[in-house]
Amino acid sequence: MDASNSFLHHYGTLVVFVASLLEQSGLPLPATPIYVAAGVAVGAGDIHGPSALALAVAGSLIGDLLWYYLGRWRGHQVLKFLCRLSLEPDSCVRDTEERFLRYGAKSLIIATFLPGINTVIRPLAAVAGVGVGTFLLYTGLGTVLYIGTFMTLGYVFSDEADHLLSRAASTGHMVLGILIAGVFVYALYKFYKRRQFLHSLPTTRLSADELKKKIDSGLSPVVVDLRTPLQIKAFPYSIPGALHIPLREMERAYKTIPAERDVILFCNCPNEVSSAKAALFLQKKGFTNAWALTGGIDVWKERTYPLEALSS
Repeated sequence: MDASNSFLHHYGTLVVFVASLLEQSGLPLPATPIYVAAGVAVGAGDIHGPSALALAVAGSLIGDLLWYYLGRWRGHQVLKFLCRLSLEPDSCVRDTEERFLRYGAKSLIIATFLPGINTVIRPLAAVAGVGVGTFLLYTGLGTVLYIGTFMTLGYVFSDEADHLLSRAASTGHMVLGILIAGVFVYALYKFYKRRQFLHSLPTTRLSADELKKKIDSGLSPVVVDLRTPLQIKAFPYSIPGALHIPLREMERAYKTIPAERDVILFCNCPNEVSSAKAALFLQKKGFTNAWALTGGIDVWKERTYPLEALSS
């Protein structure tokens, strides 16, 4: 028995619980190998399978509940924080929300198998008003399926574990190097594509102060709120008189916007990516004065400029 299996033999279910809790709390410590190793230990008779599964699920659900209640407490800020950690911050909430609106709370089951979505969907479910009982039901089911799958995998191959481990020991450094290099290259590629995309967006930005001056001077600019329904639910306020046109509906709804007036678009995404996308689209459609609001609704709020409460 190698050192890792010996460690599981002595501490077993506690290791699985802690690994599950730390991963779901947001630390970059993958627990999946621990689940597989736990399955191997179950097959070898070193730990009790149902206890290991129960404690792993419990640790995971504690981490899930942490993000759920953070979403209830500070939904707007939490979603924006998670997007800043993403390689594709402009789409992380939007894509997750589309899946959530399509499948409802049931999407929590499959989200457990999708790392990027799983990160965002927990506070998003709280923002959407999913009750804690429903949240625990569907998240718990997904967690049991996810952890159970990898523990079962380890259990099935437990008889071959020594042979597999000996082979892994001889090639482990090479395989680990390839995996690390692959992740690094992928991250660099995504970063390059994102920088390339940001450089392609229009640089026309308008500050919150400049927009306030336009409004106060009676120029009557058209202000467009691009946030998704759940983003608005997380912060149910907008700039007074703003039109609500989510980015995904812009191609259909842009004809309702007066082209002869200044158009200022805002979102709450990092780097104003959604509003810059919309401004670029409008400019291609002949809107010569389409601007992205620098800092979006957050900077407008920080300036203590007027806000309009939106009905839920």
